[in-house]
Amino acid sequence: MVAKSRRQVAKLALLALALLLLLLAATLLCVFLIPRHHRKPLPPGPPPGNASNPDDSIVAFDFSPYLIMYKSGRVHRLDGTARCAAGVDGDTGVASKDVVIDAGTGLAARMYLPPAPKGKKDLGRLPVLVFYHGGAFVIESAFTPLYHAYLNAVAVKARVVAVSVEYRLAPEHRLPAAYDDSWQALNWVARNAGSGGAEPWLRDRGNLSRLFVAGDSAGANIAHNMAMRAGTEEGGLDGGAAIAGLLLLDPYFWGKKPVAGETTDQATRRQYEATWSFICGGRYGIDDPLVNPLSAELRRLACSRVAVTSSGLDDFRPRGLAYAAALRDSGWGGEVEQYETPGERHVYFLDRPKDPNSVKELAFVTGFLSRE
Repeated sequence: MVAKSRRQVAKLALLALALLLLLLAATLLCVFLIPRHHRKPLPPGPPPGNASNPDDSIVAFDFSPYLIMYKSGRVHRLDGTARCAAGVDGDTGVASKDVVIDAGTGLAARMYLPPAPKGKKDLGRLPVLVFYHGGAFVIESAFTPLYHAYLNAVAVKARVVAVSVEYRLAPEHRLPAAYDDSWQALNWVARNAGSGGAEPWLRDRGNLSRLFVAGDSAGANIAHNMAMRAGTEEGGLDGGAAIAGLLLLDPYFWGKKPVAGETTDQATRRQYEATWSFICGGRYGIDDPLVNPLSAELRRLACSRVAVTSSGLDDFRPRGLAYAAALRDSGWGGEVEQYETPGERHVYFLDRPKDPNSVKELAFVTGFLSRE
């Protein structure tokens, strides 16, 4: 009887050991066989601060997902910091190069020149596009892969000489630094596209009578303000140059009072107001014409054609639509075009350039720039 009990205990022990081994094997299979991309990665932590300066780890302003600024003044950018070199693009044949406009401030640009059409040796005279990148005035660059790829695509399809402006970013350089840089760059283009210009791509290939100014998001805000400045500043652009067309892609406009369709959530509205104040260091209110064009004298916009694009799920969509409507009603005598992509978020076309909606949007953009 005792021996029988011992055998039963031994069997139970062996069974328990077998179950334990099976559980261990299953665990190891989960660890080693499940693909890594099925695991959600941990978000990157902030870079190490300066242990000798306690303010170097205290957050002064959290502008996620763009950047975090610490009390010491240290800025940690969370996106838009990668850079790529200029050259000849293998997919489009577009050549690009970097130029310095003002060595004192660091103002620069990346220029794009499309190849000659098949069967032709001469490019001829091409429209000139001055482009301002987005990024909430605080991230991205004319030299990031995101904008480099986009300008290559625009240059080859619209057949333009493009100048993508590298303006200074906040918070190291609060507004109006970006506006001042952008105005200086636009005048540099106007001078160099003339017969006596020093920059050969503009002097020899650019057609200044077809000058376009464009941008996305914060860059669209800048583009609008450059056209306003050309119409309000004494003397306008250098050499009497005129802007033929203004192209605003998902423009970054806001204001104190919601327009039709704009969010009424007070927390969201306070956040947009706080980030604008951060960008400009409190210099301009949220209803300043720089950010709320509905309070500007739009009839003084210095161009003959305007195109505004919007994305259906974009917080900025309603004010972009209101801007187009206000422009029509302002007494400004030009032509307004609108293009909307339902169901898409802010500047979706930059992140997913091969999506059907992005391809359609690019066709609208290049058609606007190509049309006589």
